[in-house]
Amino acid sequence: MQCRGLSVVELLVALAIAAMLAAAALPAMSFYVAAQDSTSAINQLTGAVQFSRAAAITGRHTVTLCPSTNGVDCAKRDDWHRGAIAFADVNKNGVADPEDTVLAAFPPLPNGSRAFWRSFRNKSYLSFAPSGLTSWQNGHFRYCPRDSDPRLIREIVVNPQGRVRRAPDRNRDGIVEDTSGQPVSCPE
Repeated sequence: MQCRGLSVVELLVALAIAAMLAAAALPAMSFYVAAQDSTSAINQLTGAVQFSRAAAITGRHTVTLCPSTNGVDCAKRDDWHRGAIAFADVNKNGVADPEDTVLAAFPPLPNGSRAFWRSFRNKSYLSFAPSGLTSWQNGHFRYCPRDSDPRLIREIVVNPQGRVRRAPDRNRDGIVEDTSGQPVSCPE
C-alpha cells in the first residue's frame, strides 16, 4: 500500500507561493479598506446633516448639529471626528443648553481620522431653520484620513438650502476637487 500526500519540499514550495501572493495583495487590500473607511465616514457625516435638516422640518423648530465628545454638549470646532449631536435649539444660540433636547448622537469617526466644518459666517456648528434652510451657513465638511492620503480625502458641500452633495473628481485623477476646482487637502 502506497501513502499519498505531500512531501516536505512540495509543502514548502506551496507555502512560499502563497506567501508571495499574500505579500503582493496586501498593499491593495489595505488601500481598499482605507477607501471604505473614507466612504463610511463621509456617509456618516452626510447622514447627520440630512437627519438634522429633516428633524428641523418635521419638528418645526431650529435644529443644530455640532461636534460632541460626550453625546450631550457641543465640543470645540474641529472635534467632529470625536462624534456629533443634533439637538432642538430652543433659543437658537448654537449651544446645547439644558432646555434643549438632544435628538441624535452620532458616533466617532475611524481612529486617527479628522473631519472639519468650514462655512460662511465661520460657525463651529450647523443650524437648520424649520423651513430646512441653513442660517446662511453654506459650507463643507472635509474628511481627512489618518495619513492624509489625498486619494482618501472626501468632502461634502452643504448649500444654503441645506442640501448636501459630494465633491466630485472631475478630472478623474483619484483626488476630489473643491468648489473652485482645486484638489482638496487636509489642514495641517
